[in-house]
Formats: sequence, C-alpha cells, structure tokens
Amino acid sequence: MIVIDNFLPPAVRDAALCAPFVDWSAPDGEVYKRVALVDVPGLQQAIENVMGPVDMLGMGYRLNYGGELPNAAVHSDIGWGTHAAVVYLSDGPGGTAFWRHRATGAEAIDVGDDALWVAVRDDWNDEASWEMTQLAEMKLGRGVIYESRLFHSRYPFPAFGAGPSDGRLVAVAFFTPKES
Repeated sequence: MIVIDNFLPPAVRDAALCAPFVDWSAPDGEVYKRVALVDVPGLQQAIENVMGPVDMLGMGYRLNYGGELPNAAVHSDIGWGTHAAVVYLSDGPGGTAFWRHRATGAEAIDVGDDALWVAVRDDWNDEASWEMTQLAEMKLGRGVIYESRLFHSRYPFPAFGAGPSDGRLVAVAFFTPKES
C-alpha cells in the first residue's frame, strides 16, 4: 500500500460534485449507488508519477450518504487490473481498511483461486470473519494505491453525510502498470 497526501488538487472535488452520478449496473450483477464513470482530472498522471506508465482500465467517482452500506463490505477487485487507487475527496471517519480472513489466513485472492473464493464468498459482510491488518485513514486529498487482489473495504462500512456536500466522496481508478 502506498499512501500519498495532496495526491490531487482541491479542484478535483469541485469536478466530482458536478459529475453525472447514476446507479450503475455493473458486470458482476450488482447495482452500485451514485457512481460517475468519467475521467478524473489529473488522476492518471498522478498515478503514473508514482507507478510509471499504466494501462488504465477505468476511473470515476463514488458518492455515498449516511448509513448506506457497500455492496460487499470486504472484497477484492481482481479482474480490474493489478492495482487500484482511491483518492479521498472528503474528510470523514475511517478510510480504506485491509483485511485477513480469519479462517484461511488469506489477505488476498488471485484470479483462478476457486478454493479460496468458495471459502470466503459468504463472509464478505461478516466483520467477525475478518481481522483488520491496516487502515489508510481518510483525509481530503489523500491517495491510496494498492494491489487489487488484496481484501479491502471502506471502513467503517456505513457511509456518512446527508448529501453531496458532506457525503463520502472518492475518486477511484483500476489499472495495470505497463512492462518497462
């Protein structure tokens, strides 16, 4: 995990608040509330400043309000490139947590690991099945880059705020570094 403060300029928050948010029906069959699948100004360049050239698979914004729970609390983003980035565009409690599955000891899952998938798939929303190993605390402008195979979540699971001005707002990106 790489944590960088002042990852994007404050104006990106203003761009996010003007983005066209929709409830997105994703390829995994889930509907994700208030997602804007748009280019985030400066995000790819900021990532490449840290990681070198990348193949960007997707980026956008996510906005959630008080009490809303994630689709799957603890999860992995395998299949969305080798890395993910989250940039906090609001201040609030918690941040991005990383987890170890208590029963298996696994902290990540690789594509094709069907046995591990079966062992963890019913535990995504059961916090007692997981042990938090790290927390990247939420701070306006902070960026967090991590391997997409890692088990992670927003934390606490319920979002905060009553609307766009004080809700949990993040920019996200999924990518794979290019071979050098």
